[in-house]
Amino acid sequence: WESNGTSTFGDIAIDRYVLHHSHDLLMPLIHIHSTTGQSKGWVMWFSKDGKAVASDWPEIAKQLNAGYDVISFDFRGLGETRMRYRAVSEDDPSLAFTDESQAYANPLSSVLADYVYNSLLTGRPYFLQMIEDAEIAVRFSREKLHAGSFSIVSDPESALLGSAIASTISGVNPDPHPVGDIMKWSEVVLQRRELWPI
Repeated sequence: WESNGTSTFGDIAIDRYVLHHSHDLLMPLIHIHSTTGQSKGWVMWFSKDGKAVASDWPEIAKQLNAGYDVISFDFRGLGETRMRYRAVSEDDPSLAFTDESQAYANPLSSVLADYVYNSLLTGRPYFLQMIEDAEIAVRFSREKLHAGSFSIVSDPESALLGSAIASTISGVNPDPHPVGDIMKWSEVVLQRRELWPI
């Protein structure tokens, strides 16, 4: 791992790190915390697009005001680790006209979809890789930042992943206040939905 600098404003600090893992992979991770007082605990925050960004500040501020330290990171292929390509799809020609973020994660034909589908063929499903990324972030936070147990806070579209992470990694608890229902893959199959979150 390497430190990538610190930003402060008021009594809030954002420490940036880059974790090196699995040979050549990089994971940007941020630790957002108060510079005054003791931490009540630790929160892991993520969304379908990766780590927290400026638009997520209201949710992050709630956690900080409640006395928690927050870690947030980019899963492989998301955020700063996005693959800088754009898909052109014969299946969905309108994909070329959508914004870059929507085009990148379109489940029918996109750069991320290709990676996800290829990960199934290689026997290392992307969903399990995301759980592994969370485990790497937790291990780093415990060893280097002296974190304890974590609670997960995620956007509604990431609730299924948050639940899987909490049930897999010891000392990580599910979101205590989930927003909406957790999507079940069995329901997607029974509904014969063509579009689903990657």
